[in-house]
Amino acid sequence: MNQKELKALKNEIMQEGPSNVGYYTTIISKITEVWPEIIAEFAKEMALQGAEVATLENPLILNAFVTKAIEKMNYQEFKELAPYFFGYTQTEEEFLAEPIQITRREYLRFQAEGEQLFEYKQPNISFEERVQALTTMLVPKENQAIAYHPTNDTFAILENSEETPEPFIDPGLINDLNDLTPYPTLVARRLIESSEALEAYYRKEMQKSRSKEEMKEEVSEDELLAFVSVKISSTLFELDPQELLTINDVLQTETPGKELITHLAVGYSQGDRWELAYLKEESSPSERSDIIRYLEHEIGAYYRGSLAWLDIYDSKQQIEERYVVDRETLWNNPLDEVQALTGDPAYLSIEMFEKIKDLNLPTDDFNQFILMNNQERSRFVNKRSTQNHHNHTQTQRR
Repeated sequence: MNQKELKALKNEIMQEGPSNVGYYTTIISKITEVWPEIIAEFAKEMALQGAEVATLENPLILNAFVTKAIEKMNYQEFKELAPYFFGYTQTEEEFLAEPIQITRREYLRFQAEGEQLFEYKQPNISFEERVQALTTMLVPKENQAIAYHPTNDTFAILENSEETPEPFIDPGLINDLNDLTPYPTLVARRLIESSEALEAYYRKEMQKSRSKEEMKEEVSEDELLAFVSVKISSTLFELDPQELLTINDVLQTETPGKELITHLAVGYSQGDRWELAYLKEESSPSERSDIIRYLEHEIGAYYRGSLAWLDIYDSKQQIEERYVVDRETLWNNPLDEVQALTGDPAYLSIEMFEKIKDLNLPTDDFNQFILMNNQERSRFVNKRSTQNHHNHTQTQRR
């Protein structure tokens, strides 16, 4: 179900009541697992009703408990609980958690031990269970576990989310994601506004194409903009390469270091191509290669739909940090990309960590291993694995 449908379902539940909409009793186990603090709040509220609670039937208590939970949830939390309601439309890939029934006896225990339950701590789970939980959740999302940080106990997860991140809009970027103005006109406007030398150059060029009578009239800003837009364009979507050289010659003469940089980003469908333009100022610390990478893997990725979230999950399975990433940069060397984004070389690939875990290294050897670069780590693991295999073979022969 999409966001609009989920919100409609929640509104229906709040207006009609959970029991009237209908839900699986396994919803209780999900609420107590994910939001244990609600138990304490609910127990306190029920206790304030005094003797009346004892006369309530179990279904009424459960209905009140579910209603209380729904009231406290935001959209993301309700999204996890929605599959337990009859009004939720499931896909073939969705599945429900194992049922844990709640009885009246358990409710009385919740009431008596509300304060202790309020301080509930999630049980420790294994490395494999954490990977499965982060990449499947309740409804399989096809998230990808990219890397693991053994000392911080964090995972880098590539999210398969319907939510597309917004790219960072650098001040030098000329393309406007929300402006329908033709691309050559956007570039022409930025050039005229940013460079007096270019404005003067194109005014002279414009005068050459005018008659003597027209030359007596003052050129308006709109007329100049229209002239430059046509002059610099090859097509409606690309600039003329030769004119680009002229522009940069004028810019370099006026302000050394200033440059108009263009880059062609290509999509996945035939004909999907976007020329991106960036005006590099002389004071910019970015190298040309960095700007090209920004245009390709942030703006270009946004246009072609490959921009995604790379989330860092802590030991409590909560998002600690978020990074915007182009999925294409994770195709060849995903570990290098994670290390570059986070600035932390201690991250390991999931496969590498599983191998090093099987080696059961002493603490000193493990600490030495973490300080190695990726190539050294691979050689280290291969060498230790070979040694362990040899030792195991020798033991069997004896």
